[in-house]
Amino acid sequence: MNNKPKTKLLTISLLCCGRPDTTERCLKSLMPIREAIDSEIQVIDTGCSKETRKIIEKYADEVFEFTWVKDFAAARNFQLDQANGKMFLYIDDDEWFLDTTYIIEFFKDPRCTEYNVGGYFQRNYLDFEGKEYEDTEVMRMCRVDPDVCFKGKIHEYIYPGCGNTMFMDARAGHFGYVYESEEENVKHSLRNIPLLIEMMDEEPDELRWPYQLAQEYKAIKYNKELLDLCTATYNKIADSKEEVDKKYRGSFACGIVIAMARLEMLDELMAFYEELKKKKNLFPLPMAKIAFYAAKVHFINDENDKCKAEIDYYLDVYEKVGKDIGLMFIQGGIFSNDTFNETNMNLMYCYAMTCGLRQGDYGPLVHYYRRITWNSKVVRLNRGFVMTLVAEAAKVGYKKEIRDVLNKFFTSEGFRNLLEKIIDEAVIDFDEEGLLNIKNAFKTTEGEKELNLFMDVRILEHQISSIESWDSFKQLLDILEAYAQLTVKWQRVHDSMFPSENPSFTLAQETKLGCDINDFIECESKDVPKALSYIKDMIGRRPVMNPAIGELADMYGRKQQLDALRAKNPVKFQEMYNLEEQILLQIAELDAAGQVDEAVATYQELIMAIKSTYGVETLHV
Repeated sequence: MNNKPKTKLLTISLLCCGRPDTTERCLKSLMPIREAIDSEIQVIDTGCSKETRKIIEKYADEVFEFTWVKDFAAARNFQLDQANGKMFLYIDDDEWFLDTTYIIEFFKDPRCTEYNVGGYFQRNYLDFEGKEYEDTEVMRMCRVDPDVCFKGKIHEYIYPGCGNTMFMDARAGHFGYVYESEEENVKHSLRNIPLLIEMMDEEPDELRWPYQLAQEYKAIKYNKELLDLCTATYNKIADSKEEVDKKYRGSFACGIVIAMARLEMLDELMAFYEELKKKKNLFPLPMAKIAFYAAKVHFINDENDKCKAEIDYYLDVYEKVGKDIGLMFIQGGIFSNDTFNETNMNLMYCYAMTCGLRQGDYGPLVHYYRRITWNSKVVRLNRGFVMTLVAEAAKVGYKKEIRDVLNKFFTSEGFRNLLEKIIDEAVIDFDEEGLLNIKNAFKTTEGEKELNLFMDVRILEHQISSIESWDSFKQLLDILEAYAQLTVKWQRVHDSMFPSENPSFTLAQETKLGCDINDFIECESKDVPKALSYIKDMIGRRPVMNPAIGELADMYGRKQQLDALRAKNPVKFQEMYNLEEQILLQIAELDAAGQVDEAVATYQELIMAIKSTYGVETLHV
């Protein structure tokens, strides 16, 4: 209990346990507040190193030592008892404020002390580069009243957390939930889980603890445990009229659905969703999150009308709730706060466009493709949508509605590469007309030049794979040389389309095959072992080309055998070679005249003559 005279407007405090780099970044981010507001910075040392202690003393107004007792609430209450401010704001030492403008504005307003509690947004990064993140509201501010305290050995919270509330439009960056490995992630959660179970036993009616435990289970993919916990807790409060239970009920219902989806219990998921729709006991926000999963199930099952109905509901809730920060806070929870994040919104747009294409309706395509956040650092698109778009292009060729969407794939290198990868995987399903249609679909797009070459490679591969037999080694080598030149030309245009300050060009498999072919042509008459090694490298580069490469290997082997025979007696070999050509012409004439039996008999005599002399059936390759 803090009954100290208040000599400051604001106390900014943090617990510190010895991370020098993150601690200094945190403290530096507090300085604009410290300088602009009548405030103090207090740090509670729970076991810092000497290096970290020096950093703390450089920034803090006061430093207090606290012996760690494996109880965050105890440490926070000690922290709160030291405060000299009327208001109390805290942050963790592995966080830092990205911008303090709104915090300063709030505390400069004389009415700031009228608020009982409040907070800001924790920006949890999902990767070490900080490209992806989720913003979550965290209650980190309170008025320093005598009855205010913290509760909870872990995931501690301000009590009583009610009254006038203000969430400031400020973000605190946080990498604390990004781990080097899944083992580290599990290790972290397994440290927290026993404490949460212990608190559940101590306070069986406190929903906060199963709520936090569910979050831990989800993080480490303990899906069966997540399902059992959320089912038991949801059933406990399913018919409760208490407003707080309604908020928690949505989170546990979402937890059930998330677990079912991960466990591939899709029939059970849909049955539970139908039950929820009948009971009408959830806020619209968690229902929209569950509708997202229902839409995905219908999408997988090609149930387009049902999928569109769930999309319409989801987007309707977005308009009514998703754009209102207050409603999002009131109705949200750990499993529904991300309902309308960019990834989920983009996926729903993809589902809507795909369902339209499946039914021959381009309306959703025209309507929704502009809503996708093409220019974000990380954008996830549904592969089924891209595959459907490519299949439609193969069917109809150039069409402005398709062209406009395809053009968006040249917004970034990642989109372009995704598109090419999916086209490459799909070409086996298309005939030459379909491949030409895909090529034509890119007319007037920013990537027209590159995609023309990209498709020319696939069209030539299709043509090569369609040839059942080759007339000669030269014929095969000529078309492979043309293929090699085409792949190299495409690769150059591909690499130049998205120039980088630090280019790290990676050759595509078709280009590697083209380079192998060029290297083979360069040395096939000079260095047989090297030429054979290049053929070996070619196998598997492009599976569609394997039959032609196999034929190349076979013909090249026969060519080497004939070259060896020629070397023994060049004159005699040339005479027999010329004779074979003359007889082959005669056989062709007999066959053309309908004298098939005579042609076959003559051919068999020719084979026997060559075989008896050279041990092979033909001197041509």
